[in-house]
Amino acid sequence: MFFHLRDPITNLPGIGSKMAEKLARLKIFNVVDLIYYFPRKWEDFGKVIPINKIKPDSKITIKAQLTSLSQFISPIKKMSITNAIFQDDSGALKVTWFNQPYISKNLEKQKTYLLAGTAKLNNQTIGLTNPTIEPADKSPIHSGGIIPVYPMTEGVTSKFIRKTINYLTTTIKKIPETLTQKLITDFKLTPLPQALTQIHSPKSIANLKTAQKRLSLEELLPIQLSILISRQLNEQPTGQSIAIDNKIIDKFINQLNFKLTPSQKTAIDQILKDMQNTIPMNRLLMGDVGSGKTIVAAASLLATSQAGFQSAFMAPTEVLAHQHYDNLRPLLNKWDINVSLLTANQKINSENLGDVVIGTHSLIQENVDFKNLGLIIIDEQHRFGVRQRQVLKDKNPKFTPHFLSLSATPIPRTLFLGLLQDLDISWLDSLPRGRLPVITKLISSNKDLDTIKSTIEQEIKNQHKIFIIAPLIDIGTSNKTSITEEQKRIAKLFPKARIDVLHGRMSSQDKLQVMENLSTNKTDILVATSVIEVGIDIPDASVVWIKNAESFGLSQLHQLRGRVGRSDIQSYCFIESDSATPQTLERLQALAETTDGNKLAEIDLKLRGPGVFFKDQQSGFAKLQLADLTNIKLIKESRKLATSLLELDPTLEHHPYFKKQIELNYLTHQE
Repeated sequence: MFFHLRDPITNLPGIGSKMAEKLARLKIFNVVDLIYYFPRKWEDFGKVIPINKIKPDSKITIKAQLTSLSQFISPIKKMSITNAIFQDDSGALKVTWFNQPYISKNLEKQKTYLLAGTAKLNNQTIGLTNPTIEPADKSPIHSGGIIPVYPMTEGVTSKFIRKTINYLTTTIKKIPETLTQKLITDFKLTPLPQALTQIHSPKSIANLKTAQKRLSLEELLPIQLSILISRQLNEQPTGQSIAIDNKIIDKFINQLNFKLTPSQKTAIDQILKDMQNTIPMNRLLMGDVGSGKTIVAAASLLATSQAGFQSAFMAPTEVLAHQHYDNLRPLLNKWDINVSLLTANQKINSENLGDVVIGTHSLIQENVDFKNLGLIIIDEQHRFGVRQRQVLKDKNPKFTPHFLSLSATPIPRTLFLGLLQDLDISWLDSLPRGRLPVITKLISSNKDLDTIKSTIEQEIKNQHKIFIIAPLIDIGTSNKTSITEEQKRIAKLFPKARIDVLHGRMSSQDKLQVMENLSTNKTDILVATSVIEVGIDIPDASVVWIKNAESFGLSQLHQLRGRVGRSDIQSYCFIESDSATPQTLERLQALAETTDGNKLAEIDLKLRGPGVFFKDQQSGFAKLQLADLTNIKLIKESRKLATSLLELDPTLEHHPYFKKQIELNYLTHQE
């Protein structure tokens, strides 16, 4: 039976309009969607064993004859229960199906079947519950081999998907190859039709691995090709060499009241070396929360100003811009560097722009002109679009300024090593001396409230600040906590505490007043939304309590935890969740077990996908089904394959599939 790739899914046997609606929830609309709907795991039911060799909790396949069959409705739960006895030469086995009344209609006594499932011990007797079953005289789909398990939705089971894909065997074998034979041979790849057949119906583990490799490369190739093509298309911009006075930089570092970490020193050296080139610097400074990115930025700003050039420092929020202004101005004023602030509520004329201008999106307004912009620093760069960054770069019509991005959002090193290996990156991988790891606990509000309450009371007594995070501002229809109701609840729990709130709907003036209250010890507890994820630097904050932690991503939770532990005070993070799914609990437990942002990023990458690095909006990256972005070897091989492909076919004339993929998804959105 042959189907065309673009045939609607309703052309397949057993799929009517209602099932099509259910499959649409899995984004399966036509034949090709189903073919490329890959399993999430595979279970080995390949070995058929005698009944008397079955062990509890083992995945098994048996070949046995049906000798007894009965069905009844449970009087208590009104549940359909089907009981059967199967027998082979070694013994008999009881099998039970719950809520599958149709199962008995398809079974015949004295007929031999293959059954696959997990054996369980019940009342000292081993049995099978809800196993798959199929006649032994037909080619098995659900047993007797390595069985694919698919992501499911209500009304669509793995068994149904396996059965339906089985109708597409002929179609899959005729799928057009996307790579030339030379590349397939040179890289020792499984042909595409064979790989697609093997991924859905592998004959062996080795068979499955070769299929996974080919299809993983198939997923990564459009990304790698788009990066390589984009770099070919973009001409190298002309920059300006900035003369660095190393004596002043050394003096600046020696006058600090703390010692730089080795990674901070290395980062400063890398940045200053880049700035001396006529090729504009394009460097990302990666550092976990509290790793000291600001002082590295300060050294870069000082070097730029001493050479006679202006610098622009753009932050995503007014609170963060003010904080950078408050931190950097005293450091740079000592060197006669004029630092100015430009935000929506604090505008200045272009004629009065200082040597260093710190601001928000206001920096990219049309009426803001720089005389000789030499360095751009963007904090939390992922919060700005490609065009916004480019507008700031265009503020100097004579040459492209040097560009430094700062990010505390943990992004896996493997992603950079494999996909963005040509980007210059400085890593701050050590925390300043005296910092203690934040003690993180996964809690339940019902069980652990007394412990949290006593901890917070003691920390307030020690004159330390407390952050309580809620996902909503106002009470909504969901069960999630709002800061409106949380403020009332906290006031009852801690009647003597001075409580304030902070959220995104507040005016800039009100936000700054809240921050002023925190800094001047007028507030004990701040109830806030995730608006404090970045830009809140309160050294004496020691507790962050995150309500409905399942509402936040792992990297976001790590950022929120980073609001405490910013001094030598022992700090605590309570992550509360009473309604997390097993996958979410895995995420939250990972946060509780490590404070290493890079490790957490690797876990987040596996659980949620890579996040976008190519589109303007920087969100919505298509989740890869098979490719593991923590597998450096695989990603590097995909880069080699992409390079070889372009050498053989620079215009992708002979690789139309990849050309279309790039045009649709990546190339038109590239920086």
